[in-house]
Amino acid sequence: MKHLLKFYRKGTAFLMAFCLMALLFSFSCAAAENTTTYRFSDINLEVQVPSELIGFTRSVTSNNAYLDLIGTDDVEELRSLMVVNHVYLEAVPQDVRYELIISGKEAGSASADFTELSDTDLDSLFNEYLQKSDAIDNESVTENITASAIEHVNGIPYFVTSVKSVANNQVTVYMKKYYTVMQGNAISFFIQSNGEEIDSATAQLLTDVVTSAQYKSILENAFFTEILDSVVTLAVPILLLALIVYLVEKSKKKTKKQIEADEKRLRAEYARQEAEAAKKVQEASGETEVS
Repeated sequence: MKHLLKFYRKGTAFLMAFCLMALLFSFSCAAAENTTTYRFSDINLEVQVPSELIGFTRSVTSNNAYLDLIGTDDVEELRSLMVVNHVYLEAVPQDVRYELIISGKEAGSASADFTELSDTDLDSLFNEYLQKSDAIDNESVTENITASAIEHVNGIPYFVTSVKSVANNQVTVYMKKYYTVMQGNAISFFIQSNGEEIDSATAQLLTDVVTSAQYKSILENAFFTEILDSVVTLAVPILLLALIVYLVEKSKKKTKKQIEADEKRLRAEYARQEAEAAKKVQEASGETEVS
């Protein structure tokens, strides 16, 4: 019974450690599977985009099987268009209901980061931004801002606008856009949809992408970036394995202590029984002598 109890305690500790490892590993895998990380060193931006979206960057190759989704098979032309329009990422769902675009360029020496502006200066700049962006009417397109606000995401101010655009071919495009200036770069995140207004779920997706944005120096060398990703990926299971070993060893130490305690108790019991037996022999011997 005592050995069964020891085995049960040891197995329980191991099972708890294994369950903890499986749980944490599943969380890390789920997080990795749900989003794709994009890094753009030119504009010091790292961002998380839902993995369900098919992304195209300036490094797209002709082997990409999804080029037809965005209506092109000419990779060189796509890259050139992205560079000319300052686009770093274009991402679409499988049904191409909308497209997510991230663009950026140098803001110029006269433009300060939004985080460095006072509320008064920020409001003044926002009004200028709206005047330039609203009521556009030319031969190609008519655009009007339908909603606007200054929103702070992770402490960073963004100019947020909703736009309705009608091209000369009568195609209506709805757009929601976040715009900011950080680390000397003018960054835009926007989602646009042809013919249908942007629903709340799609708008939230854009907000989540903006929330994930980190403005920092990005390693230029893709090799070192991949090495860093590999190190981070391997670190989680290694740490979990170390935790299992620690718990198992701790369980063994407890079992050893229990065994030592049992042996000490048995030795004491044996010594007691030996003493009682010797006493009985002595008493019996004494009675014989009297007789």
